[in-house]
Amino acid sequence: MKLFPFAVLFISVGQGAIAQASECSAVPKASDRLACYDRATPRIAAKPAKPKLPASPVAASTSPPDQGQIVDMLAVENAKLDARLKTICRGC
Repeated sequence: MKLFPFAVLFISVGQGAIAQASECSAVPKASDRLACYDRATPRIAAKPAKPKLPASPVAASTSPPDQGQIVDMLAVENAKLDARLKTICRGC
């Protein structure tokens, strides 16, 4: 019985959308039909902008990093990746 009010609400809301859609499908001109559908359905809010990530320490420095720093950073990343790959079960 708890589901009954939700079912009634869902059906009543759905009937309104179906009625408006059938009215719009009868409009002969394509641009007018599109405008009818736009009026019948509410707009969805735009997604919020993603926050900017702080700049990496390498990119924030004024002088370019030397080759040794870059190689060391890549070695650290490769070691992390290798450790994660070793945890994958092969042939389980």
